[in-house]
Amino acid sequence: MKFICNKADFIKGLNIVNRFAYSKYQQSILECIHIKAANNEIVMDAFDMTTAIKTRVSSIIEAEGETAIPARVMLEIVSKMPDGEIIFERQGNYINISGADSSANLSEMDAKQFPVFPEFKDEKNMITLKPEVIKEAIDKTAFSVYTGDDKPIFTGLLFESNGNGELNIVAIDGVRMARFIIEIPADTKVKAIVPSKMMKECVRIFDDEEDIELYFSDNSCYMKNSNIDVFTRLVDGNYMDYRQLIPNSYKTRVIANVANIEKSLELMMVLAREDSSNVIHMSIENSSIEMRSVSRYGTAKDKIPVKMVGDSLVISYNAKYLLDVFKIIDDENVSIEFNGRMNSCVIKPVEGDRFLYLVVPINTSER
Repeated sequence: MKFICNKADFIKGLNIVNRFAYSKYQQSILECIHIKAANNEIVMDAFDMTTAIKTRVSSIIEAEGETAIPARVMLEIVSKMPDGEIIFERQGNYINISGADSSANLSEMDAKQFPVFPEFKDEKNMITLKPEVIKEAIDKTAFSVYTGDDKPIFTGLLFESNGNGELNIVAIDGVRMARFIIEIPADTKVKAIVPSKMMKECVRIFDDEEDIELYFSDNSCYMKNSNIDVFTRLVDGNYMDYRQLIPNSYKTRVIANVANIEKSLELMMVLAREDSSNVIHMSIENSSIEMRSVSRYGTAKDKIPVKMVGDSLVISYNAKYLLDVFKIIDDENVSIEFNGRMNSCVIKPVEGDRFLYLVVPINTSER
């Protein structure tokens, strides 16, 4: 095997697949990047037991072949090579990597032991999305995914469409819920729980120039454009009926400016973060929201004018959970609906239902 490629192109491809190299155990074939040289390109792929990824890099192929080299070592070596052309050549049981006056011999593993990249042939549940659309949907939901190990079903993002032309992407972590709606072809039906890690990584590696294709089967998801293919196993299990969490009425409703709420929450967080629960107290009355946080360093207060209907209310929250929501809302104003001091608030657009967030309050002695 021998091929020549531009260092910058190789590093770009390596950084893409390296995100899914299996790093938990060394001396495993899965800690490697698998490289196959043929047809004027090299194909790199990696696999982390759940997700497989591959990408292609243009190269001059002088001798076809394949190899498997530990991802971390290869990335560090190649990144420190001189810019320009780099030559990869098998010499005995090593792969010699050279450029200008620099070179390194890296031990390789048996490439034949590397898992075959899964092929996906069922195109009946295929959705084509603009990259900016799927990236926005993931950015606005994935922060609410559960991060523990005891509830694996909630470590994934629910992709659900019943054929009405809307794809709901939902995340739940027990104290908040995020839902974002994407328009898709009306005849598409999907219900899949996709690992959030895969989705968060993919929105970083797919460029903005080309549509992304999403394919779903009963137990897997395949995401691709012309240069990158990602395959992942779906999270197994039945996702809860999140619609039951959404109240259909309210006792208090305010229309608030997003920037004002975000600024006020950031002020409250200065003192609230001194408490492990990040507690802030909100008093809603007389067309205003007054926020207050207390710590051993003192007290902070802020008052925000709002449009209000319904009952006055005193309620407490983890400020971080609210701030996470308001940081990613692009609308100028939002509707916030409350159903008493012990029930989740609902944050959604003033008009429409493109996004929706639920945040559970904290039970305190504040009245």
